[in-house]
Amino acid sequence: MEQFFEQLTAEEKAIWAGIHQGEFTRHIRAHGVDRELYVAMMTEIFHYTKHNAQNQALAALRLDSERLPLLKYCLHHAYSEAGHDRMVLEDLASIGVEPESIKHSKPLPETEAFVAYVYRVASERDATARLGYSYWAENAYAYTGEFIQAVQRDLGLKPEQLSFFIEHSDIDVAHFNQVKRIIQQSCTTPELRAGVVEVLCSTLHLTGLIMEAVYRKYRAGRAQQGLPLVEQRTPSAVVARG
Repeated sequence: MEQFFEQLTAEEKAIWAGIHQGEFTRHIRAHGVDRELYVAMMTEIFHYTKHNAQNQALAALRLDSERLPLLKYCLHHAYSEAGHDRMVLEDLASIGVEPESIKHSKPLPETEAFVAYVYRVASERDATARLGYSYWAENAYAYTGEFIQAVQRDLGLKPEQLSFFIEHSDIDVAHFNQVKRIIQQSCTTPELRAGVVEVLCSTLHLTGLIMEAVYRKYRAGRAQQGLPLVEQRTPSAVVARG
């Protein structure tokens, strides 16, 4: 099984390397993160995160006590994911973004495709397939830390204004170990393991497409407002809590 985990990690690393060659990451490395780009990215995170508890629970519907560890994992993980979308709203509210404006915004097509794909996996595939999504999502901090650090640096945010990211960096080590454990227990055939690889690759690829779409929307918005794409990197004016 260790060889399989090495395969998953290699796939994950290769896809993230491609994502980091994209315009979203290149812009952040060159110019940092302004308020507009941060809000645009967090809006899409809200739109797909609010479905994670539901699609994880959906994956459990066709399980019974014959596969009790996997059933318990799916239900417990669904419970633990509930409410994470509210963290996004609270973080955005701390910089003056009205939560209702995020709730009523329309997700990008790439985000809708991501959500639809995960629901399809949860409803049509073996419950182990969705573990491919969990494998990289619970281990993403190593690859998203650059964005989080840029947000904190460039927007001057306090840790309490980054509850979504801070919470996930703290809890995801334990969650990642749980994912590995349930994969080891439940993915007992080559077909089941192949499903995990496929979903890992597909969901992470779609995540990269979301990031690129966010950047294109951001760039187009600035152009429409007659604003330069690059401004001097200084901490943005934000509304601090307390």
